[in-house]
Amino acid sequence: MKQNLEEYLILEKLCKEVKENISLHENECKIKILDALKKYPDAPQPQNLLGILAERHNNGIQAMAHYRASYALSPSYRPSRRNMDRYADFNNKTKCCYMDQDCDDKEK
Repeated sequence: MKQNLEEYLILEKLCKEVKENISLHENECKIKILDALKKYPDAPQPQNLLGILAERHNNGIQAMAHYRASYALSPSYRPSRRNMDRYADFNNKTKCCYMDQDCDDKEK
């Protein structure tokens, strides 16, 4: 399912907000992500963000499950694909992709 522009902008704003605040306000970020998941169950962004949260807590199985769910919802959503590839490569030290713009500098 293709996102409309309004939904995309709302969710990209959430991704940016989570990226900027996750270190200091993780619980508030998680609440916002779960709220977005309820409002936009077919959107890849909340699943990708939940994967990042799981990864921060060293729960690799849960992180990959969320990244895969995000990818399944939208195979064209680059952050989930990048995060799956990055997490599966144990030697990769690149940072998580919170939003589409984070993937631009990681293009090969």
